[in-house]
Amino acid sequence: MNIIAIMGPHGVYYKDEPIKELERALQSLGFQIIWPQNSVDLLKFIEHNPRICGVIFDWMNTVSTFVAKSTS
Repeated sequence: MNIIAIMGPHGVYYKDEPIKELERALQSLGFQIIWPQNSVDLLKFIEHNPRICGVIFDWMNTVSTFVAKSTS
């Protein structure tokens, strides 16, 4: 069974519902889903588990975080 990591904000309905649908669809195809809390957590998962084959993340959240870090 391959693993896909999903990173993103929780508790935001318009973002949560599509992710929940995607999670159900991926599980029906045999994927296991993990929910890392942050990039450090994700790197630990990847380091210890070679079956992680993909990461899904909130593009808007990731881009804004990167821009904030690069301009400071």
